[in-house]
Amino acid sequence: MKRTAHLVTLIGFLAVIFGFTLAFWILPDQSFSQEENRSLQRLPRFSLERLASGEFSSQINEYFADQFPLRDALIGIKGGVELALGKGENNGVLLGKDGQIAKRMFSVFGADGDHGGELDRCYDDHLIKAIVGINRIGESSRVPVDVLLTGRTVDVATSAFSYPQDYSDAMLKIIRTQISSKVNYLDTVPMYRQRYEAGEEVYFKTDHHWTQLGAYYAYVELMKSYGMEDAIIPIERYERRQYEGIEFYGTTWSASGMKHVAPDSFELWYLGNEQDFTVTADGKEFTGFYNLDFLAKKDKYSTFLDGTHDVVTVKKNTDEARQTLVLFKDSFANALVPFLAQHFDLVLLNLSSTRTDYTDITAYASQYGADRILIVYTVGNVISTDKLERLR
Repeated sequence: MKRTAHLVTLIGFLAVIFGFTLAFWILPDQSFSQEENRSLQRLPRFSLERLASGEFSSQINEYFADQFPLRDALIGIKGGVELALGKGENNGVLLGKDGQIAKRMFSVFGADGDHGGELDRCYDDHLIKAIVGINRIGESSRVPVDVLLTGRTVDVATSAFSYPQDYSDAMLKIIRTQISSKVNYLDTVPMYRQRYEAGEEVYFKTDHHWTQLGAYYAYVELMKSYGMEDAIIPIERYERRQYEGIEFYGTTWSASGMKHVAPDSFELWYLGNEQDFTVTADGKEFTGFYNLDFLAKKDKYSTFLDGTHDVVTVKKNTDEARQTLVLFKDSFANALVPFLAQHFDLVLLNLSSTRTDYTDITAYASQYGADRILIVYTVGNVISTDKLERLR
């Protein structure tokens, strides 16, 4: 009887191993994860040079991890087990009060310019190089340069977690003290912390972006810094529309495996003149700021400006003279556009693009006739990429 039980266990174990192996090779590779809203690693090209540099080994590991059968379900199971063991996090994502979650671990650049792995802190020298890049623009630009380095959720929602905020504070202090006086730097994280602690939903609970309320507060701070405080549109003038039955599960939720965490509601703000604006996103033209088709999809944040595009222009259909604001950005800026477009013609260039390098800010600002330059880039991207240190 005992021997039979061992044999059944062995057969079951081998069936699982060979079953997953067979499924891995039979099932077609997926190029994109709707759950995580990101591209998945495809089978990398082999060469002795790429093997020697370690690039092939790194990419093949990512390939196996991304293409593993039942990956999303297994992440959820692992998340449940980790929380049951009292760890309070999974896959580098923290679980905090009231269902707030936040990435703790980020892929960071190391001292040698290569990725230094997943860490909960950044390398100071890389951060300083990024600030030097910003300062270079401030010193050379003929038009005003404004910089908003948006805080990560873990930097803003500190009261939701027992995790210490020392790393965030040290990083933000470096930015604050190293940035040039020629650059108008908006240090907004303290303001967002206060509003978060007061119970305002300035960041999503399940996603890394700010809400439209959070974007509105950034707009207010920018307008004050521009000396245009009298032109700020009061919050009461906006219709804050929530769509019945719409639930938003963000990318942080997908990566966490914390399937029990409740979704966010999703809110869009309307002033009533949205049809007066023409948006052109990589050649695709539409009116208003929102593509409501995305409300039926998982990636609801792409409702703003039709999602991620390399070049987006926003113009008001009017004869009045308006200044041109050229905005070098990541996806955080998309929710900011409905507010800034009320005052400026906008050109948005995607610093996170994998197709085109927009780090030559001086050239692009001249090309598009910038009256002002604005950089909106999350701290998460600052420490994970070398884009800012290459600004010129």
